Amino acid sequence: MKIIVSWTYINDGLAVGGNREVDSWDDIRPYLVKLEKQAGTLGISLVNPPDPGPIVMQLASENGIYLVTLLQSTEDDTYVRSYNNTSAQAEMVEVLGDFWDARQLTDDFSLVVRLFEEFCKKGDVSSGWLA
Repeated sequence: MKIIVSWTYINDGLAVGGNREVDSWDDIRPYLVKLEKQAGTLGISLVNPPDPGPIVMQLASENGIYLVTLLQSTEDDTYVRSYNNTSAQAEMVEVLGDFWDARQLTDDFSLVVRLFEEFCKKGDVSSGWLA
């Protein structure tokens, strides 16, 4: 499965990034792991996504807080699937300048890695994780 990985890392207010086509999870993992310790974004897009089906998975990371989303197409529309953190309070939290409901966020980086690995290997993520 061909995947486009795009990334942005933010250090001292300066953003650097890029994108490239990769073949496997092993090619993507280093870009993801770097976001455990710094702010930035990561997107992985399927080169030939199913229609309907998942299109792109994205991560926004800042201060050990992670927002994971998955853009999904249907026969006549698109919608965003996101993580549902049932243990979080209903409050707004800032991640990279935008405010998000804390129930969409996680501080569990190992969960983030598992979600991205599942997407890379299967082309989708279980609706039990991203609804």
